[in-house]
Amino acid sequence: MNKHFGKKAGAMLLFASLLLSSAAPLAAAPSTETQQPQGNSAEFTQLAASCSSDTIKQVYIAGGDMLYDTLYGARKEDRPRVEKVCGIIKSIAAAGKPAKWFDPTPESFFHGLEISFAQGSSASVFQYGDALYLQDETQFLKLSDTKAIEAYQSFLVRTEFLSISPEKPRFGETMRVKGHQPLFWSGSVFVFWIPESKTYTSSPSKSGGTPPYPVDSALLLYEGKQQYGYYDVTFKLPALGKAADGSMVPLGSRGSLAVLSGAGQGGNHSEGLMSLLPANEPFLTVNGAASDSTDLKPLLREGRALLPLRSAAKLAGQSVIWDAGSWSVLIRSKPPQKTNATYLHPQLWIDNKLAAPELQPILLGGITYVPIRALTAAFGISVAWDSASHSVQIGFLANK
Repeated sequence: MNKHFGKKAGAMLLFASLLLSSAAPLAAAPSTETQQPQGNSAEFTQLAASCSSDTIKQVYIAGGDMLYDTLYGARKEDRPRVEKVCGIIKSIAAAGKPAKWFDPTPESFFHGLEISFAQGSSASVFQYGDALYLQDETQFLKLSDTKAIEAYQSFLVRTEFLSISPEKPRFGETMRVKGHQPLFWSGSVFVFWIPESKTYTSSPSKSGGTPPYPVDSALLLYEGKQQYGYYDVTFKLPALGKAADGSMVPLGSRGSLAVLSGAGQGGNHSEGLMSLLPANEPFLTVNGAASDSTDLKPLLREGRALLPLRSAAKLAGQSVIWDAGSWSVLIRSKPPQKTNATYLHPQLWIDNKLAAPELQPILLGGITYVPIRALTAAFGISVAWDSASHSVQIGFLANK
């Protein structure tokens, strides 16, 4: 094993291992004090000849000062690119010439392919000048070949992007978040919303927990699964997100999206500042989650948000009685005494008291609707209208 393999390949492995601390480790990084490689070149020739997606475990692709990609022989979608790596290895094995060791850093620092074979050995491929070099425990080879260099350079292209659709998401509608981040190793992936702010702070107890909050003000939108750093999740964009203390907080209309994996992971995906559009039609959220119930569809009338009373009462575990004789809605109340008065709308009685005029219900299509404030008065639940998302927010388990 020579000094170049120690400094070049070893640096790549050390960088990857620091960022990918939870990954299954490759062979130990060689010491920078080792001498020229000593070994049987026939072993490398045989390994190169049999190279395929079945014999390669992983390929780390480094470009610049960050890990751009990771390929896996076991991942079906990666196999064409893994076979392309094998093509480069076979070209160097067939036509490469033994070269005297030299130290190409810093020009080639953190640039190259680090290949981990299933049988335990490893090799490094990098470009210096107009040639490719391959280093393993037995060989330090040089190949000047335009096609091989072009094939090598095709790997140094970023693939770990974040895709959001639609580009201008609306509250209450389905949102798709897709991407590839090779530094994601745990099976979970967390989607956060970070409200726009002039300053951002991050506490170790929050950023190092589960889920890991990128900043203290971040709000958790969704938890899904990923494999090999690839994720593709869909969810209805809620009006509220879960803060680190467990409370449900409105998202607001401006902020950024961040996707993280488990605690201690070295990477994340984030999108710059973006706007969330209000829902086309008002919708209901219960404890932060959008309700799919058509029986609870809110209405806007004269600048007020209203909900179907009977469905809302059922949601609250309460009962509502309709008294046709007095044309009254009764909540924990007895029928009022008959009067000669006529009413334009049904009357709402709560605990044997006539509700305030601003809480009185209206009758539409045979359904009794009440202003959302009436639900607080009647059932003691938290109800609010959020203009940014166009949603009525009901909370039964606030701050839980």
